[in-house]
Amino acid sequence: MIRTNYDPEADVLHVAFGPQGVSSDTSEEVAPGVFVAFDPNGNPIGIEVISVRRRSGEIAPAQAAAK
Repeated sequence: MIRTNYDPEADVLHVAFGPQGVSSDTSEEVAPGVFVAFDPNGNPIGIEVISVRRRSGEIAPAQAAAK
């Protein structure tokens, strides 16, 4: 099951897709402000995106231009 949480005050989106209750052992920044969390076995279990409002503003004009 995929679980999401958005913190508007921090402007951070969390997406968890690993088993509930499994804690992150490490994380890796895969793009500026985008982190993938891994369980102790190295399996990806979540994603964290920082500055979501800024990013959504950058995405919308690009999508409109592509149409």
